[in-house]
Amino acid sequence: MLESGFNTFSEPGNEISAIPIDWGPHRDIVEGCQKILVDALPGFCEMLFKQIDQDLYRLIKASTSEARRTLLFESMWSFQERHREIERKYIHIAPLWYFVEYHVDLKDIQLPEDDEYDDEETTFAWSSDKDRLEDEARLSLLDDRQLEENVALNTTITQANQGFAREIYALEQRFAHLQNKPVKTAATMPISPILLANSLRDILNEWDDEVIARISIYQSLGHVFATFLKTLYRDTNRYLISRGVLPSLKTNHIRNTAYQPQPRGDEPFPPPSPPASGEQNISGRGLSEAWYQLQPGPPVIQPGFNPNLPVLPHYEVFQTLNQLQMSALSDIDTEQIDWAAVQENLRKQVNQTLCLDEDGKPAKQLDRNDQQIIEIIFRIFDHILDDEAIPNAVRALLGRLQIPVLKTAIQDPSFVDNEEHPARRLLDSIASTSIGWRDTGEASERSLLNHIREIVERIVREYDKDIGLFEEALAEFNEYVRTREKTRKAMEQRITQAISGKEQLAIAQKKISDMLDSPAFAVAPKAIRDVIHGPWANFLTLLYLREGEEGKSWKNALQVTRVVEKYCDPDLEDAERRTLRSRLPAIMKAFQSGLEYVSINKSKSHELLGRLLDAFDEISQAGLKQKQQEIPPRETPVESEDAGDGADQDLFSEMARNLEEDSWIRIILKDGAQPLVCKLVWHSQFTHTMVFVDGNGNKALQLKDAELASHLRAGRATILEDTSKPLIERILGRMKDVFSSSSEPN
Repeated sequence: MLESGFNTFSEPGNEISAIPIDWGPHRDIVEGCQKILVDALPGFCEMLFKQIDQDLYRLIKASTSEARRTLLFESMWSFQERHREIERKYIHIAPLWYFVEYHVDLKDIQLPEDDEYDDEETTFAWSSDKDRLEDEARLSLLDDRQLEENVALNTTITQANQGFAREIYALEQRFAHLQNKPVKTAATMPISPILLANSLRDILNEWDDEVIARISIYQSLGHVFATFLKTLYRDTNRYLISRGVLPSLKTNHIRNTAYQPQPRGDEPFPPPSPPASGEQNISGRGLSEAWYQLQPGPPVIQPGFNPNLPVLPHYEVFQTLNQLQMSALSDIDTEQIDWAAVQENLRKQVNQTLCLDEDGKPAKQLDRNDQQIIEIIFRIFDHILDDEAIPNAVRALLGRLQIPVLKTAIQDPSFVDNEEHPARRLLDSIASTSIGWRDTGEASERSLLNHIREIVERIVREYDKDIGLFEEALAEFNEYVRTREKTRKAMEQRITQAISGKEQLAIAQKKISDMLDSPAFAVAPKAIRDVIHGPWANFLTLLYLREGEEGKSWKNALQVTRVVEKYCDPDLEDAERRTLRSRLPAIMKAFQSGLEYVSINKSKSHELLGRLLDAFDEISQAGLKQKQQEIPPRETPVESEDAGDGADQDLFSEMARNLEEDSWIRIILKDGAQPLVCKLVWHSQFTHTMVFVDGNGNKALQLKDAELASHLRAGRATILEDTSKPLIERILGRMKDVFSSSSEPN
């Protein structure tokens, strides 16, 4: 994929130098990164064009000048006409630039003299008034148009650099590692905001747009970057980690600032306004005030500021929480547990420890930011402990991480927004791995529960402020999960192979049974029926399984069966039957081979073949006709109508029939039984049999899809939604739903 021949879309006369990048033995890894970008660009262009149209139209509506409105309309229409061409060029430029060659505009490069090199760190401050005046003179040479555009584009790039500082730092380190160079001397990171933004600018420079339209486009780019770069950087970092590129790189010392794209409209920096009714202000500042009331329930700390109480310093909050870290949720009885009561008790402990004196009276208060973080983390853990997909024993262990995670979030408030936060990823990994886990009595160190317990106890015992402990625990747990997944998948494969084999056998037996269930065989002598429906049917089944309908042996055996069927047909004249007798030696030889194939011993085979030959000699049309009259006529089977509750029956039956493999359900098979959480690994469209396994890979349940529909209808079974999503992402989604519903007008 890393092809050369990159074509810039710069103005004629520009001196562009392309310095090839040598990725060495890592070329295939870089191609994987390039593919991630290539796959994402069409969606990015679609989002960008839609955002640009919306923003230009907003400017048009806000404009009070008819001339300006006309100018903006023309710019919008002109841009819409160029959508396809811009997308084509952008998708061509972005994946090649800096993945293949490092492109430099030679006119902008001024090589210093030898004595100008300085080993000290570069400074961006003016070293003298003379330098400052020279720089100001250079700026004055720029026309107003270019200056305004540069300001808008640089603002977008700066916002992205600051908003994704941690992710960009990780990518810079990893791409420099692939070049075997320090970051300072390596080629620019291929998917940095500046390259993605400048690629768009180079394309737009082919047309002479109005300044206000161009500025609006760059502002729109900033808004789309907020979503696009988050996914692109996450997927690329995860891919590089999976390929072993600095998998243990620590990034917790890098902080992302709030990603706030440029405001729209005529004012450069309008004052922030509160979200409109129903609008979810979830991201942005990491821990938005909107979280404070996302879910009803008692707060940990009573809101409000008391001027007569001292505010607990940040370091004292940490020290005070340390007192709770070892004891919180350490003595839970997982057999009989009320999670709401558990959380309520812990809320009281935290409030007592942080804010109340020995008599239970308010003595201190928290900084508002710390208070909000505490509320958010508690509400997240409310959802964790209420998640019925996670076993009680694992929920109890996750609950013990509540105080360490709370301390982490106070230290690094990006916990909610940053999907790569090590504490968040650890919770996600433990939760997803434990879905469907059942206590099999295994007490070895290899058991999942013991492994989780060791990690939790280590964090509770050792965590103070070093977030690297979560990173180490995550790496250790993921390594264990990789080994466990191999075993679990092998067990699932054995189960599905076994049930698949039984399924194929059932299909073959049904096909052979239907084929041999003919009126001719029904009136045939008993000796012929015994062979046809016995060992010969088994022989046909084995041939069908081994060769299928196109196999040569299967076709030969099928032809023999048809000849015998015709020989036993009551409507066949005896004269024609005598003609068929000439083929009996070949037929008898075929039957002999078939009996040997299904391991019938020689004495038994000779007996069956002798009786078979005698039966062929005794057959006559008159005898077959008489036998036909003695057999009662067959009844045509009547399909029974589905019993049920009309639409509900159809709904639940459809849910069961359409349940996809790898879907998890929670089911109570009988009154008083513990709920079973299991995953569908096999669903037969022939027998309608469904096979489920537990989280350990053991077979847990087998039933028909009609039975599952009955359980769903009775409320004894539920389909667990979104189990493929990370735990915290699912929780935040639920919290958003609660917030949305509470914001809807009555």
